[in-house]
Amino acid sequence: MSSSAAPAVGSNEPANDPGLERRRRRLVPIVDARFQWKYTLLIAALGVGVTAIMGGFLYRAHVTNTRVLELANEELRLQVARNDQLFLLYLVLLVVGMAFVLSIWGIIVTHRISGPLYLVARYLGILGGGQYPDMRPLRKRDELQEFFTTFEEAVNQLRNRDQSNLTALEAALTAASAATDKAAAAQILTDAVTKQRDSLSKMLKS
Repeated sequence: MSSSAAPAVGSNEPANDPGLERRRRRLVPIVDARFQWKYTLLIAALGVGVTAIMGGFLYRAHVTNTRVLELANEELRLQVARNDQLFLLYLVLLVVGMAFVLSIWGIIVTHRISGPLYLVARYLGILGGGQYPDMRPLRKRDELQEFFTTFEEAVNQLRNRDQSNLTALEAALTAASAATDKAAAAQILTDAVTKQRDSLSKMLKS
């Protein structure tokens, strides 16, 4: 395998203008739209649902208490009714605001999870194509740090193993070229190939 460049952490696709790409990522931190929107909507729906239910009970209790007073003054009743409407308006605004805040928060949090997973999937694609990716660290606030570190160590071990095998083959070729006769050169190459075959056979059987 050989080394291949990989995108910066959190990126979707390579861009000709890195500055423009960074600005776009800051504005829309979405890597895996299906995953992020799914759980963002679940978080927002749960928060809005709880807020709406509790607010509904509070509004109902407020209206009930107002009726119990049985105000005789018409002007005072109208004032209380206006206050009830204002209370209801504030409640609706609270629910809408909660939905907005939870949506933004959900996108940010899910981005910190989907970003590392996106990178790992991309690196696996590069490995599957017969090359080694240019591994780059996650951002400080990304989740799955230990998982990514383990994956990075595994890739580095594979890279080091292949580098060691390449060094051994190059040494065998050098020794074969310096051999005084063809039989010795052939024996050196045969030993090197046999060693590589045994190594591959052992890995495939494990």
